[in-house]
Amino acid sequence: MTDETLLYTAHIPVRWGDMDSYGHVNNIIYMQYLEEARVAWFEQAGVAMSNVPFGPVVLQTQHTYLKPVVYPATVVVELRAGAVGRSSLVVKHRLSTVEDPLTLYGEGFCKLVWIDHDSGKSVNLPDHVRALFGVN
Repeated sequence: MTDETLLYTAHIPVRWGDMDSYGHVNNIIYMQYLEEARVAWFEQAGVAMSNVPFGPVVLQTQHTYLKPVVYPATVVVELRAGAVGRSSLVVKHRLSTVEDPLTLYGEGFCKLVWIDHDSGKSVNLPDHVRALFGVN
């Protein structure tokens, strides 16, 4: 795989309660959309997230808001492969909507680090996770 390979696409309906007083989706809700897409991707890829000794934690998230999303809409979150390190990986994201698929509403990335949950220290990425990014 190369950088920017599409990993997963999530469709997330915007709820009325996602809106803020400005009449568009509140900025923090985007982080929830991104989290929901990452968790769904991990589950689909067979990466256990609950009650496991090792797993991903968010180290850094960046999102650039390009255009506000308003209700009613369905957000489309595309997750793409970014850089892979010894214990970390980058998942890039792009947001559009089902109703306006050619408009980019936002973009950014999330850097995740695999840790030992007991010690809190980083560990090597599992081979099956590296394989998702085409890295041996």
